[in-house]
Amino acid sequence: MQGLVTLDFGNSNPHAGIFHKIQNEWQLIKVVPWNELSLFLTQLEMNASNTQLVLSEVKEREEELFPLLQQGYLLTRLKDYWRGAKFAGMPVQYAKTLGEDRLITAFYAYKKEKIPTLLIDAGTFVTMDVVTSEGFQGGYIIPGTQSYFASFNRAEKLKDVELHADFHGKLPQETAKAMSESYSAFAALAQKLISEHKIKRILLTGGQNLLWKSFFEELPEGVVLQTEPNLIHLALQYWMTTQIETL
Repeated sequence: MQGLVTLDFGNSNPHAGIFHKIQNEWQLIKVVPWNELSLFLTQLEMNASNTQLVLSEVKEREEELFPLLQQGYLLTRLKDYWRGAKFAGMPVQYAKTLGEDRLITAFYAYKKEKIPTLLIDAGTFVTMDVVTSEGFQGGYIIPGTQSYFASFNRAEKLKDVELHADFHGKLPQETAKAMSESYSAFAALAQKLISEHKIKRILLTGGQNLLWKSFFEELPEGVVLQTEPNLIHLALQYWMTTQIETL
């Protein structure tokens, strides 16, 4: 058995993708929280002799990695290959501050189909990035719903209003809906990007991808919508096994 573990150390909720190579094809077995990885490695008989690790890191967790490194696991770090103007042949129109999670998913979108893509990662924060045949073009970062709703706590008369991320498309006529449904204004920003960059594909990922999917019930002709909750793990696996080492 040959294994690969993809590690996503984002701003919150670190998790791992467990892959097995079956009949010469890599298959995603499961995605697990970081603190449960060791248990699943044992259950699946994965160890340093048959499995490698690849890491996308936004928030450093070096002390948590140490036990696996002590066991002899080989670790490939995305940051060691990120030079700035290009990444694995993909032009990057962005500063070196670009997060590794945005970089690797953009690379996956760029390599798989070179069509104008709006890549939306809807997590704790939401990123909206434009990827075209000319590479990574840049994008926006906005708060996720939890952070956005928390901002209302600054207003004495609004801080105790119970909010839900439930959008109906009608003009709100009471306070709770007026607050919560205002979040859909960010969809207008996405629509602006679709128009300006002649987007042909919207690629959604992240824990709130279903919410964002509801924002795109009506799309311009020729624009397709794809949802892939495990995009970063598929991207890390693809990069590792096609650009770094033929495992």
